[in-house]
Amino acid sequence: MATITSAYVQDPGSGGGYSLPWEPYVYKISDAAVLADLKVGQIITSITYLGGPATTPGIGGNIILSLVYNTGTSGTLYLENSAGRTLMGILIIDAANTLLNPGNGQRGDIIFNDPTLTTNEVNKECFDKLVWDKQCTFGKDVLKFVNEISFGYLKADAVECLKNEKRALEILNAYDTRDIEEETTNYNVFTYKQIKKLLK
Repeated sequence: MATITSAYVQDPGSGGGYSLPWEPYVYKISDAAVLADLKVGQIITSITYLGGPATTPGIGGNIILSLVYNTGTSGTLYLENSAGRTLMGILIIDAANTLLNPGNGQRGDIIFNDPTLTTNEVNKECFDKLVWDKQCTFGKDVLKFVNEISFGYLKADAVECLKNEKRALEILNAYDTRDIEEETTNYNVFTYKQIKKLLK
């Protein structure tokens, strides 16, 4: 997955003081374009601290806990958006649900996972769903076969059909979806055109 980077500073509070206990923990994001695309729960790959060690750097596994808003360049901070408020920063927690505290006057860079899926990632998700559907159909066919055998009914070609379905699933499960976009065989023996026939 791609990443996006932005500089940050620790929010100094209004007039140098804090009116809420969580305000010193706010990472004020410098890049407005990055800030606009951030989401609660988004993964943070890394944080650099250029002003010395963080007060509470966390243990890793960092995610965005909350988006933070204000009513201008300074003033009261809010955890909810409403009319007249502007997105300005974030609160971050680690894997142990500890709120990270950058420390007074801290600055640095934050690298976020980009939640936008690449074409290859979209192709993989769609392909995996199609293969899952084929696996469900195969499971139903096996159950039907077992039920028919238990009643003494056996079609002559039933076993061969199940074997063919199983072989097709083995090929589909091994297929590398990176070949889909350009219709190449860089990662697979079969073309995507051939693979599509197995998906029918």
